[in-house]
Amino acid sequence: MLRYQELLPKYSLGERPDFVSLEGYLAASLLIEGLKRAGRNFTTETLVDALEDLRAIDLGVGATMGFGMSEHQASHKVWGTVLDANGNFLTIDME
Repeated sequence: MLRYQELLPKYSLGERPDFVSLEGYLAASLLIEGLKRAGRNFTTETLVDALEDLRAIDLGVGATMGFGMSEHQASHKVWGTVLDANGNFLTIDME
């Protein structure tokens, strides 16, 4: 999560951290890792293979993420959020 918090102000001036940008960061991070593993001259097939080989990747959110041949949802964890009276996102404990 520290990397996300470092990058957000650098590339999205004035934006506050929220779950939408965090989810985008996580999705992009998984794609980038898949692209790195697929190699410079990747094809759709080699990219899919590389993504399906991503297992237990730690992106710093307290749960590992990954894919498999029959598992195309990187995480089944849900982080609850609500809006407060000022329109700010607040996390809630879902456990």
